[in-house]
Amino acid sequence: MKINFYSLLKKSTIGLLLFYIGLVFSQVTTPECVCEDPTNIWYKVSSFEPDSGKIVKLDMTKGQAFSDQMFIYIAVRDLDTGDMIYIGFPNGGDWVSEPAKDPFLEALDEEFKNLEDYLRSKDSQEIKKK
Repeated sequence: MKINFYSLLKKSTIGLLLFYIGLVFSQVTTPECVCEDPTNIWYKVSSFEPDSGKIVKLDMTKGQAFSDQMFIYIAVRDLDTGDMIYIGFPNGGDWVSEPAKDPFLEALDEEFKNLEDYLRSKDSQEIKKK
């Protein structure tokens, strides 16, 4: 079997040229990445009872702010549901928010306290929390 090196070189050059042209056109036709600037989004842990502890994304691009003698209110939209969210701050002075409470951990602490009380009443050894 005779191999013609000129023919082989010509076919491989054409193949590589078509490959490079395909790469160039695939990069030209891919859509541009449209990345959103997250500077106008606030994340807040909900303290509203039905969905307490859920993280809410607030749209801070537009909203309303108003106040009365005691509080300053900010009204903005939730990005996920579109609901209006009202946030209240004391009018003047500092504030401290309480951390969200987990009912499971509270029940577990109560059970542990009950067990400690039971063991003390029976003059038994104490169990220490880790």
